[in-house]
Amino acid sequence: MALACQEYNEPMGIRAGSHRDRHGRGLRRPLPSKLFHFGVARLGFFETVVQETCEYLQESYEEEFKNLKWRIEDVPAIVDSEPVRRWSANKTSMTITLYRIPIERFGRQRLPDPRMHIEHAVISAAASLIDKDPWELMHPH
Repeated sequence: MALACQEYNEPMGIRAGSHRDRHGRGLRRPLPSKLFHFGVARLGFFETVVQETCEYLQESYEEEFKNLKWRIEDVPAIVDSEPVRRWSANKTSMTITLYRIPIERFGRQRLPDPRMHIEHAVISAAASLIDKDPWELMHPH
């Protein structure tokens, strides 16, 4: 092979890699940009549904849920004699905790839309905070 590409035979220096990457597509922009704030991740589907449902409750029931806080955890602490919880509620701090994996994994056979499982868990947890039936929160006035 007498012919060789001049670019590969040059020593590493200013020219090497300055005008394109090794696949010839050109330099890409840096990952951090104006679209993405450093340290803030995009919300996933589960988190978005939880947030939207909590905001719906706060708008529909301003007095009851003005101090509503929510958290998302992957799984609850497992106790051998109890079934796996999908959510927990703390009335004193007005905080609901939703357990993502049990909500996503259990009950998929009954409802066709995964969003419905998440919304049901949020509404059930919130209803327990104010001692109401979840059905009352799903269908306001």
